[in-house]
Amino acid sequence: MVTFYNPALNEESRNEPARIIPLRESESILNWLERTDRLFKSPESERSHDDDVSEELEDIIGISISDLEREEEEEELEL
Repeated sequence: MVTFYNPALNEESRNEPARIIPLRESESILNWLERTDRLFKSPESERSHDDDVSEELEDIIGISISDLEREEEEEELEL
Protein backbone atom coordinates (compact mmCIF):
# COMPACT_ATOMS: atom_id res chain seq x y z
CA MET A 1 0.00 0.00 0.00
CA VAL A 2 1.30 3.45 -0.96
CA THR A 3 1.03 6.24 1.60
CA PHE A 4 1.06 9.82 0.37
CA TYR A 5 2.18 12.68 2.57
CA ASN A 6 0.04 15.80 2.45
CA PRO A 7 0.44 18.19 5.40
CA ALA A 8 -2.78 20.00 4.42
CA LEU A 9 -4.85 16.91 5.26
CA ASN A 10 -5.59 15.80 8.80
CA GLU A 11 -7.48 12.73 9.91
CA GLU A 12 -10.04 13.30 12.63
CA SER A 13 -12.13 10.75 14.42
CA ARG A 14 -15.77 10.79 13.41
CA ASN A 15 -16.88 10.71 17.06
CA GLU A 16 -14.69 13.63 18.16
CA PRO A 17 -15.38 17.32 17.48
CA ALA A 18 -13.24 18.77 14.72
CA ARG A 19 -10.35 21.06 15.57
CA ILE A 20 -10.92 24.75 14.89
CA ILE A 21 -8.44 26.31 12.50
CA PRO A 22 -7.04 29.49 14.04
CA LEU A 23 -8.10 32.65 12.25
CA ARG A 24 -5.50 35.14 11.10
CA GLU A 25 -7.29 38.40 11.75
CA SER A 26 -4.58 40.61 10.33
CA GLU A 27 -4.49 39.01 6.89
CA SER A 28 -7.12 39.37 4.19
CA ILE A 29 -7.58 36.85 1.41
CA LEU A 30 -6.11 39.36 -1.04
CA ASN A 31 -2.97 39.72 1.08
CA TRP A 32 -2.71 35.95 1.36
CA LEU A 33 -2.99 35.54 -2.41
CA GLU A 34 -0.28 38.14 -2.98
CA ARG A 35 1.98 36.68 -0.27
CA THR A 36 1.77 33.15 -1.66
CA ASP A 37 2.25 34.34 -5.28
CA ARG A 38 -1.16 33.02 -6.27
CA LEU A 39 -2.40 36.40 -7.47
CA PHE A 40 -1.16 37.44 -10.87
CA LYS A 41 -2.27 39.65 -13.71
CA SER A 42 -3.67 37.72 -16.60
CA PRO A 43 -2.49 38.68 -20.08
CA GLU A 44 -6.09 39.36 -21.11
CA SER A 45 -6.57 42.06 -18.48
CA GLU A 46 -3.95 44.33 -20.03
CA ARG A 47 -6.32 45.16 -22.86
CA SER A 48 -9.95 45.84 -22.23
CA HIS A 49 -12.85 44.57 -24.29
CA ASP A 50 -13.89 48.17 -25.01
CA ASP A 51 -10.65 48.76 -26.92
CA ASP A 52 -11.40 45.82 -29.22
CA VAL A 53 -14.95 47.04 -29.85
CA SER A 54 -13.72 50.59 -30.51
CA GLU A 55 -11.19 49.36 -33.05
CA GLU A 56 -13.84 47.30 -34.84
CA LEU A 57 -16.21 50.28 -34.98
CA GLU A 58 -13.46 52.53 -36.31
CA ASP A 59 -12.73 50.00 -39.04
CA ILE A 60 -16.41 49.84 -40.01
CA ILE A 61 -17.18 53.57 -40.05
CA GLY A 62 -13.76 54.68 -41.26
CA ILE A 63 -13.24 57.39 -38.63
CA SER A 64 -11.80 57.23 -35.12
CA ILE A 65 -14.10 57.34 -32.10
CA SER A 66 -12.11 60.20 -30.56
CA ASP A 67 -12.69 62.31 -33.70
CA LEU A 68 -16.44 61.65 -33.47
CA GLU A 69 -16.49 62.63 -29.80
CA ARG A 70 -14.57 65.82 -30.58
CA GLU A 71 -17.08 66.72 -33.32
CA GLU A 72 -20.00 66.16 -30.94
CA GLU A 73 -18.38 68.44 -28.33
CA GLU A 74 -17.86 71.16 -30.93
CA GLU A 75 -21.51 70.90 -32.03
CA GLU A 76 -22.68 71.23 -28.42
CA LEU A 77 -20.53 74.33 -27.95
CA GLU A 78 -22.02 75.95 -31.06
CA LEU A 79 -25.56 75.59 -29.69
